[in-house]
Amino acid sequence: MNRQILLALAVMVIVLMAIGMYEGLKYKTEIYVNNLGDSQTNGLYTLKVDVIINYGPFGGKSPLASAVIWVYKYNGSTYSFYTYNFTDGNGIATFNLPPGQYKILVTQLHLTYTINLNQNKEIIIEYAYLNS
Repeated sequence: MNRQILLALAVMVIVLMAIGMYEGLKYKTEIYVNNLGDSQTNGLYTLKVDVIINYGPFGGKSPLASAVIWVYKYNGSTYSFYTYNFTDGNGIATFNLPPGQYKILVTQLHLTYTINLNQNKEIIIEYAYLNS
């Protein structure tokens, strides 16, 4: 009788571990880009960077407020610093930039993303906090 109980517990532990591993594989940093239209204002496009911290399946998500976002502009051979901004309480930093290729750096997360700005865009960064 004790062997059957121990066997049942072992199988249950293996099943729970398999479920945990499956859920863990889905937990990663994800970056989405949404197009917001192609209308310019004084020759500038709007770039919104939205930074959300994902604390895992049981921790939920929260915007990263007061994060420093650096923007580097590509000049044909290299990226050079162009401007910076801070995220607001909703985790959003907004930039008005001329068309071109840019590299975005979220300094607190040491995360970079390259984007070709040819219309108004929004970058949504869901950062997997527990995998950092």
